[in-house]
Amino acid sequence: MPRYSFFRKLTLLCFLITFANTAFAQKSFAPGEVLTYKAYYHWGVLWLPAANITLKVLPNENPNFLTIKANGISFKRYDLFFKVRENFESTIFKNTLLPIEARRNAIEGSYSAQEHYRFNDSANTIDYNISVNEGKTKNSGKIEKADGYFDMLSAAYYMREYDFAKLKLNQKIRVNTIINGKVYPIEIQYVGNEACKDNNNKSYMCAKFAASTVPGTIFKGNEKISIWMSLDSAKIPVKVTSKLKIGEVNVELTGASGIK
Repeated sequence: MPRYSFFRKLTLLCFLITFANTAFAQKSFAPGEVLTYKAYYHWGVLWLPAANITLKVLPNENPNFLTIKANGISFKRYDLFFKVRENFESTIFKNTLLPIEARRNAIEGSYSAQEHYRFNDSANTIDYNISVNEGKTKNSGKIEKADGYFDMLSAAYYMREYDFAKLKLNQKIRVNTIINGKVYPIEIQYVGNEACKDNNNKSYMCAKFAASTVPGTIFKGNEKISIWMSLDSAKIPVKVTSKLKIGEVNVELTGASGIK
């Protein structure tokens, strides 16, 4: 398989969708929810199972907050030549789902990274610290005028509170998302409703979206990420697909427990 940060992008594919909205009471998920996924990489004529992804909603010691965790783990057969462990954690306000803190710890072969973001709602700023390869490269700073900004993980869960019935066909919305200490406007387009099957061949009726990509080592920048979200009260991401610079990726739901 290509030796670059494929698995990191693979994990992020599950999170590349969100909408701006007003404050509301969180309804579609609760502490105890666990979603699991299997990711496949299409290279040549083969679909190769590449990684497992797990999303968890946890209670926080502060009753005003929730903790969300995401883990991406490459299969052991790949660890000898490209071991990947991706860990994301976001703390969000329970009543608005806006982030207050986010962390990422990653190992990708010989590459490692630690990222820490603090969202200051009152000052409308985001402080960040990024350390790469055990501190060999460091980057820190402050993002001003950051009202309504999200990290990737909190964005995905915020999306699940949106009323899909209010969407108009081909409606587009742009959202400011923090990636690698930089702000990227992610554009999401609602493209209609469609039946979709998970990894266990279970069928769901879903709202389908097309999200823009960020140019880099994996995406040229003109690709679209297709995302299917269940049209029920939980609004679970059922399937995510996207073409890459080399190959294609397919992420499918394998299990869901603790659904509210």
